[in-house]
Amino acid sequence: MDALLHSNREPEPHETTVLLAMMNTERDSINTLDTRIHQLELDAELARQRIQRLTAQLEAETRGLRLYEDAISGLQNTRNALGQSVERKQAIMSSRRRVPGEIWRKIFLLLWGSEFQQRDEYKRPFSVALQVGAVCREWRDLAQTTTRLWSILDYTFSPKERVKSRRDNKLDHYLDRIGTATPYIILRKACSLRLPDVLCQVTTATELIIMLKHPDLQSEPQLTFPLSTPVFSHLRTLSISSHRYITQIVSDLLHPFPSLDTLYLLNMEFHWLQPIVPHINLKTLSIEGTWERPHSWTNVAIDIAMVAEQFSNLTALALDCDWKISRPQVILHHVEFLTIRSSAITNVHGLTLAVSFPNLIEIMNIGNNIKGLAPIVQAWGENVEALSLSGIEPYDGSSQDLPEILGDSGKLPQLSELYFLNTAKIDLALVADAVVRRNDLVADGEATNSEAELSPIETITLPIICNSDPNLERLQQHVAVILMCVYVLHEQTAG
Repeated sequence: MDALLHSNREPEPHETTVLLAMMNTERDSINTLDTRIHQLELDAELARQRIQRLTAQLEAETRGLRLYEDAISGLQNTRNALGQSVERKQAIMSSRRRVPGEIWRKIFLLLWGSEFQQRDEYKRPFSVALQVGAVCREWRDLAQTTTRLWSILDYTFSPKERVKSRRDNKLDHYLDRIGTATPYIILRKACSLRLPDVLCQVTTATELIIMLKHPDLQSEPQLTFPLSTPVFSHLRTLSISSHRYITQIVSDLLHPFPSLDTLYLLNMEFHWLQPIVPHINLKTLSIEGTWERPHSWTNVAIDIAMVAEQFSNLTALALDCDWKISRPQVILHHVEFLTIRSSAITNVHGLTLAVSFPNLIEIMNIGNNIKGLAPIVQAWGENVEALSLSGIEPYDGSSQDLPEILGDSGKLPQLSELYFLNTAKIDLALVADAVVRRNDLVADGEATNSEAELSPIETITLPIICNSDPNLERLQQHVAVILMCVYVLHEQTAG
């Protein structure tokens, strides 16, 4: 049939019969397919109709879902509000509401004590009473009736208060508020040591700080408490500072304070009155100056013989100045803690021959160098267990004395603790060499000298910056090393 279809000849009768039969078969197939297509089109239309109905139903269900979600959110908000209300009511019923006032008062006093111990005399102390009083009415009532929370009298003198009556009226009003049992008194910008008369109400005070500003040196070239000053029989600590001038004070300034055991003086030079009246209760004496400012503190020299005579029971002594001696022999029997500036002492040899500290156990040296320290520790270091070097600079020439001081020379035979304070960097290689040599000799049983057997250095406190020093690991193999930010106030290290 394919050849016939591709030719132009007329088919034969039998071929015509075959072609007709084939055509009839194909027409039957076409009819069958048409029927099937029509049926499928009907089914597709039904499917489209169902989809339209389902789409409409889905949109309706989606709208319903949104309504449910909105209702759930509203109910959750209501539930949260009710939960918060329950918590508030529970708080009202909690045990905290039933804590007795005395317990709260003890807590407030503990907080006050902690804040007071961390106070800075150049900043006003933190007011615990005002802070806790701002929490609620009950705490405010407790704070107002807890006298000790208000027991710091911090008063700043003003040029506008030269009139005595105005100043006393103001102080009297303040004392009426805080009570007369005020253990701590701070007087700022005072022009003299003449205490206001109104302070007779608070002679039970235990600590008095007087910060002089522009002291009236013409009318009182030697500052002293007037004989009319009331007796503060409970006062334990007295601090007097003059930040702009070197001011002389006379040695009888302590007569209003018979129980005083701690005295801090800054830029104050003693003028000794005869006869000397010993103050046997004083345990800590610190006399320091401001070396960084251009004034005459470098010319100040304290007579150690007068110190020993007037304060015979000192256990902690800090003299950050030159020393002089008016007697051939001075013994400070009870001093255990000594703070000096060796580079300021001009007659080290004469001083070490005449002065002795038989019970000294700790020495602190202040300054960027240790000039003169070696003969001092040679004379006074027999029983010293701790040495502190404050402010030393690593490249000062006197640093080369460290091996002699720390080593096996016997200058500090009992030394076990070493501190480097107020310094950013030290020559750790120099320190490590001396300490390792000393401790190795002790370990080998060879650390002896004509006077005493050497003890090993056990702990060294270093600035945190030494953490990256390559000599640190070698040092840690022989001693316990403490790395910390070691900046301290000198007057607080005397004891």
